[in-house]
Amino acid sequence: MCKSVWWKPGITDNWLSLCNRRSFRGLIAMLLKRHSFVIILCLYFSGNVSIHSSQISIDFYTRGMHEVRKGEYAKALQSFQKSIEHDPNFAKAHAALGTTHLHLGEYNKAETSLKHALQLSPGLLQVETNLALLYTKSSRFDKAIELYHTLTTKYPNVVNVWLGLAYAYQHDNQFQKAIDTYQISLNLSPNLAEAITNLASCYESIQQLDQAIHYYKRALTIKPELIMANGNLGAIYLQQGDLDKALLHLEKAVKFDPKFTAAHYSLGLVHTKKRKYQRAADIFRTVITQQPDHVGAYYNLAQALFRLKQVEDGTKAMETYQHLNKIVQEIDNREQAIIIEPSNPLKHYQLGLTYEKYKKFDEAIDAFLAALRINPKYTAAHYKLGQLYFRLNRLKESEQSYLNGLSVEPKQAVLHAGLGAVYHYQGRFDEAFTEYSTSIKYDPSLAIAKGGIASIHHHRGEFSKALLAYQKTLTLDSEAHYALNGLARLYLDVISKSQQTLTSQTVDNVNPQDIITLSEKAVKLVPTPQYLETLALAYHHAGERQKAINAINAAIRMDPKRSTLRQTLTKIKENESK
Repeated sequence: MCKSVWWKPGITDNWLSLCNRRSFRGLIAMLLKRHSFVIILCLYFSGNVSIHSSQISIDFYTRGMHEVRKGEYAKALQSFQKSIEHDPNFAKAHAALGTTHLHLGEYNKAETSLKHALQLSPGLLQVETNLALLYTKSSRFDKAIELYHTLTTKYPNVVNVWLGLAYAYQHDNQFQKAIDTYQISLNLSPNLAEAITNLASCYESIQQLDQAIHYYKRALTIKPELIMANGNLGAIYLQQGDLDKALLHLEKAVKFDPKFTAAHYSLGLVHTKKRKYQRAADIFRTVITQQPDHVGAYYNLAQALFRLKQVEDGTKAMETYQHLNKIVQEIDNREQAIIIEPSNPLKHYQLGLTYEKYKKFDEAIDAFLAALRINPKYTAAHYKLGQLYFRLNRLKESEQSYLNGLSVEPKQAVLHAGLGAVYHYQGRFDEAFTEYSTSIKYDPSLAIAKGGIASIHHHRGEFSKALLAYQKTLTLDSEAHYALNGLARLYLDVISKSQQTLTSQTVDNVNPQDIITLSEKAVKLVPTPQYLETLALAYHHAGERQKAINAINAAIRMDPKRSTLRQTLTKIKENESK
C-alpha cells in the first residue's frame, strides 16, 4: 500500500514504516507494551542456579527493565546481557533482551534471544506473541500467521493474540481476513479504539468507504485524539469533496502529531482546493521538510507557487518533482516486476539494487533478504547485504552475510574482501590480512583487497611494504580513493616521524605538492571527513596554512562529534602561531 501512494496513510505501522505512514501506530504500541515491557515482568524464570548468582542476575534484569521504561535501550541491552552472564538460564532476561532488540528493529538478534527464552521455558505466551510479531515485522507472514493460529487455539480468549493475527493479515494485504479477525478481537474487547481504527483502515483499503467512515467515527467516539483515525477520516472526506469535514479532522491530526506527514499533505490539498494557495504552499514546504523525497508535495507546491505568480520558485519545485518522479517510476517498475514474478529472486535483487542506488538502504536490505528467502544460495544478495550492513555499521550482520555467501561460494574473492573489511574495521588485523590475501589469491586484480593489505602494513609500521601495496593498488585502479588517501597519509607519517624505513631517495622524491595532489584527488572522488583531514595535514605540511584550516573546518562540519578533527585543527593553529 505505502509503496504505491506516497501521500495517503498506508497500512504499515509508523513504528518501523519505510514510507512515514501512521497506520497501526496505536495498535503496535499497544501490542508491544502488552506483549513485552509490561507483561514480561511476569515471565517465569529458572531457579536452578545458586541463590547468589540468581540475585545478581535479577538485579541486572531489574535495572534493564527500569532503563527500558526510560527509553535507554542501549543501557538496557547491556544490563540484560550482564544478567544472562550471571545466569545463562534466566529466561526472563533472554526474553527482555529479545524484546528490546525487536523494538529496535534488530530482528536477527531478537529472534535468537526470544527462541532461547522459549527453549528455557517453553510455552511462554508473551514470548511466543513477540516471536510472532517479529515474523510479521520481518515480512515472514506465513510463519507469523501459523504461530498466531496456534496461539489462538491455545488461548482463544486472549485479545492480544487475535490482534496480532489481524495485524499480520493486514500487513500481508489479506484485508478480509484481517477484518474478520479484528471483529473477533472486538467481540472480546469492544472498546479497543486502535483496533477499531485499523478495522476501518482495512475497509478503506478495499474501498468500502462507508464502513471505513463508520468505524473511524466509532474509534473517535472512544478516543477523540486518535491521530490515525482523524488523519484517515480527513483523507476520505477530502476524497469525497467534503472539504470542511476534511479540514476539521486533518487539523486535529496534525495538532495531536505535528510530524504526521501524510495528514499535513492532505491538509495542503484541502487548502489548494479552497484556493488558499499561500497556506497550501506553506504546508507543502512543511511536508518536504519532514520528507524531502515527497513527490506529491513538490508537484503541488509548484502548482501553488505558480498560482501565486512565484514563477522562479515554482519552476525549481517542478524540476525537483520531475527528478523525484523518475526515481518513483523506476522503483515502481521494479515493484511491478515482482508482482508479476513474485517467486523470482532476481526481481527482488534488482529492486534492492534500485533502492541502494537511491540510498534507500533499509528498503534495499528488505529486498535482498526477500531474494534470499526464495534462494538462500544467491551469493550476490549475500554480498550486497554484507556491504549494506557494513555501511550502516551493523558489523555482526555484515560479517554473517559474508560468511553465508562464502558457505555457498568459498572461492568468491569479493566476499573474502568484504569480510576482510569487517575484520579490519574491528581491529582484527590478522584475520583481515588473511581474508584480503585469500581474496587476492582468487582475484589478483581486486584493488580493494590490495588496498586493505596496504593499510594493514601501514598500521603495523611496515612502511616499505605499505608503499609497494598502495602503489600496486593504484596501478590496478587509479581512482582507488582509499589508496590515494592512504598513500598521502603514509608520506606524511614517514616525514613527521622521520622514519628511514623507506629509502631516503624515496622520501626525497616526494615533494609537498605530490602529497596535496594525492589528497585532493581522494577528496574529489569521495569527500569524507577522514580524507579532508589528510588534505588539511598535506596543506599544513606545505605551509599553506589557510587552506589547511579551511579543509579541517570542512571536515568538522561534516562530523562535528569526532574529537580528533578538532585536535588536528588545534595543532594546525598552534603551529601557525609559532
